[in-house]
Amino acid sequence: MPDTRPRDTAADHHAVEVVEATREEGKEMLDSAAREVLNISGDEFLARWDAGEFQDSDDPAITRVVMLIPFAR
Repeated sequence: MPDTRPRDTAADHHAVEVVEATREEGKEMLDSAAREVLNISGDEFLARWDAGEFQDSDDPAITRVVMLIPFAR
């Protein structure tokens, strides 16, 4: 008869290492993305974002950069 008891599956999972980005690394990620997709610096993007310039945009390029804001601030 097969063993139907729950088994410890911790050994079945691959190890995952989480590395937290520093604020400086976050700023670099945002700057790189802004330059790549919008041809502006990260600082310029943040200034324009804060001024509401991208408020109603549904452009995926802008969304890509917006998602990085929490890493830079």
